[in-house]
Amino acid sequence: MPASFDDLLNQILSHNPNIDRDQLITMVDQKKQESHGLLSDEGAIRLVAQQLSVSALPANSIGDQRITSVHAGLNNSTITGQVVMVGDLREFQRSDGTQGKVMRMKVGDKSGQITCVFWDDMADTLARESLVPGSTVRLLHGYTKHGMGGEVEFHLGSRASFQIMKRSQSSEPLTNNITTPGANFRASDQLRFRLLKLQKSQSEKGPTWALCSSESGLLIAKFWDTHAQDVLSMGEGALLLIQDHWVTERNGMVYVNIGSKSKVTKESADFVAETPVASIGSLHPGPALWTISGKIIERSEPREIETREGRRTRVSNINIEDDTARIRVSLWDTHAEKTESLRIGDHVKITGVKVRENMNGEKEASTVFLTQLEKQQ
Repeated sequence: MPASFDDLLNQILSHNPNIDRDQLITMVDQKKQESHGLLSDEGAIRLVAQQLSVSALPANSIGDQRITSVHAGLNNSTITGQVVMVGDLREFQRSDGTQGKVMRMKVGDKSGQITCVFWDDMADTLARESLVPGSTVRLLHGYTKHGMGGEVEFHLGSRASFQIMKRSQSSEPLTNNITTPGANFRASDQLRFRLLKLQKSQSEKGPTWALCSSESGLLIAKFWDTHAQDVLSMGEGALLLIQDHWVTERNGMVYVNIGSKSKVTKESADFVAETPVASIGSLHPGPALWTISGKIIERSEPREIETREGRRTRVSNINIEDDTARIRVSLWDTHAEKTESLRIGDHVKITGVKVRENMNGEKEASTVFLTQLEKQQ
């Protein structure tokens, strides 16, 4: 272990005289085992320090965390990465009437990527810097939590700061040192898919969203410009051939975009087969959407929560199992309301769920806004 690790151990021991050194090292090792190798020594000792209510560990005593070692629940974390995507500055009103600002940026290192959320003054500062992909930044004293989609997010509030290590003057191609989520469709390909569910954006100029079934699996498409209204006329169940689309990724989700330069052709042939139902035991985390089915063995009542942005929403959980495994599914927003009509022992089919891995290495699933949930006989 590096010499700085001993300094951190000694600081924790000075705050906890009832714990000896061997016990503390065992606690650190246990945290690393629970993460299935994702936590470094530095990441593990930070979690132990928070568990023992030891705050303000010196930032210069440990190295920056690898992005894959970042887990929800950290209160003072530092990462360095290359900018992958920068969003727009957005203003909103909190439930107490105060104005807030938020801006998102995705960064990556050799181990993976993470969405970083800048709040209020930090969001203003980031907006003024006008960073573009290819820049390298160091983000200090952030805290981490699960976002609405279940992914871990890195948040920067009043205690945080960031340093620009390298400024890119133009959007440089991302290097191979950054791990990007894969998808089985590319921008230059023709793409055939069947429309399963359509939802028009509330904004007049916003897209029409579609949950689709393709040969490569489930995907979410965004129809822009005149296609936004045209696809609503085609209706759910239509089979489409898409040309000249482009692919984007946000918050761990991959989207197919169809815009003014895209060509959309409605086909009559029944080319795309029904999306297969995956066994729960075969699920794995990533940007893909899955269709699962099983028997409900546990359920919770919907509860209302308020997001950091002041939006109120509802969430409930069900545990389902099939012949291979069981999994907890978080039902968000309108899907949470459907829990009230579900009972233990009911069989359900859920089309379009995301899968992630929690800190204990267990797989969990969550709905997205286009998920379809149906009770089976």
